[in-house]
Amino acid sequence: MGLVIGIAALTHLPAHSADAIWLDQHNALLYLGTFRLDAELKAMRSIGAETLLLHADAMPSPMVQFIAWRAQETASMDTVAWIQRPNRINLKRAAAITGIKAVQVDDHFFNKPPLAINQLKTMLDRKELWCSFQPRQFNWDTAAICDQSDIQIYRKSCTETVNIAWNMGIIGDPDIAVATYNDGSQQGDELVRCLQKRLTTLGNQLFVFKWKNQEFWIKYVLNIFQTL
Repeated sequence: MGLVIGIAALTHLPAHSADAIWLDQHNALLYLGTFRLDAELKAMRSIGAETLLLHADAMPSPMVQFIAWRAQETASMDTVAWIQRPNRINLKRAAAITGIKAVQVDDHFFNKPPLAINQLKTMLDRKELWCSFQPRQFNWDTAAICDQSDIQIYRKSCTETVNIAWNMGIIGDPDIAVATYNDGSQQGDELVRCLQKRLTTLGNQLFVFKWKNQEFWIKYVLNIFQTL
């Protein structure tokens, strides 16, 4: 009984603003199967999400196209296919999907590139290539090929995040964004506000994204169990 109450409570957690929201494949299938997709997309847009980062590794292309269409129609959101298992098959399939703005690759790609970044850019044709780097992976030559580049500086304080960006030499470059996420907590809100203020002053963009963060959900459920 307690578990049922806990799960129900999760659906009513307060939302926080974000520039983009990551939607994993399992939740995408759940929303489609329960006819909740449009409502969920509208809810994402209402909290500030302008871009849908759709985890699209194993999702059939027609389904990705349908979700992208609904995101644009119901919420005026662009869709980016986020590929976390960047083998040649997944990248080639993503490149052929219509109706999406871009394909995004992250540190999984840069750890062991299955093809050269300029080959991937050519494969995408008119779609944008978004690149999300860990600090140790970043280099200017690769970033110059990408249409959007961000540095993932997660789980650091505001000052630590800015210091890392400074040491990397990206401070003051508006073409290189600092990426962070809001985990749905008060601390997450405070971090985003601080980074927005600091980076705006320094001349960088802050790329904020969030998802229905599993870590936050787990902590929330554990707190409920501890009170039973």
